[in-house]
Amino acid sequence: MELGIPTICSLRWAVNRIHQMLLHRRLIPELTFGNGETLLVRSQLPSHLTGRQATEFDVDGEIRVVEITRAGRSLLSAQGVLAEPGDLVTFSVAATAPGRLSGFLDKELGTCRS
Repeated sequence: MELGIPTICSLRWAVNRIHQMLLHRRLIPELTFGNGETLLVRSQLPSHLTGRQATEFDVDGEIRVVEITRAGRSLLSAQGVLAEPGDLVTFSVAATAPGRLSGFLDKELGTCRS
């Protein structure tokens, strides 16, 4: 019976968390939404991505830059905002896409994971 009370399936949540931690150690979700379909992930931006517009990191339906923390201040991603060295970027990521984000972040290092 539906009572309008949000519930958590702890087994499903735990399995999803362990799966993410094993496959994508650098991209540990800080928060999940729904039944784990969307993840909020923060990552230091690698140097090979500095100077690019933050909106270039978006992939429709899979990855979106939500926020950038720069020198302790938060700013929202917008057209024309360029990534700078030391940026800490918050991504909203589909649960099926952490590997794609990880590969994108690691591209210059030649450590892409499939």
